[in-house]
Amino acid sequence: MKILITGEKNRGKSTFLYKICKNCKCSGVICLPVFENGIKIGSDAINLLNGKKKIFARIKDKASFSGIVMDKYVINPEGINHAIEAIEEGIRSDATLIIDEVGSLEMRGKGYYKILKKAIQRNNVVIVVRKSILKKFLKKFPGNYFILDLQ
Repeated sequence: MKILITGEKNRGKSTFLYKICKNCKCSGVICLPVFENGIKIGSDAINLLNGKKKIFARIKDKASFSGIVMDKYVINPEGINHAIEAIEEGIRSDATLIIDEVGSLEMRGKGYYKILKKAIQRNNVVIVVRKSILKKFLKKFPGNYFILDLQ
């Protein structure tokens, strides 16, 4: 089964999925929000097979690295590579594959795009896709998905 979890920005899609993954055999990557003094300052990418994490994104004034600027965030190239490696490991495993989150980068052929094309061929995959790009995702990656909309 292929599942898409969608919802608006900052609706808790990743946190929801992480709570489920903690009690299941999962692989791939999940990007959890990072807060400072109650304010979201970015996200960290966690490899679900081994628990290793890397900084994935930070708001511009908190980024201690150079990367891809997306709105108010800077995306860490090391974080992208870490996520891609986690997805590759997940493809090779028998665990449910989690890919969090497919966004604007992938719709432009960057970020996870290349490995996503391979991962999407696999059964037993759960992908987080922001609602604002869901139609683009379905056009670019057609398939039979169960869509869970977290409103």
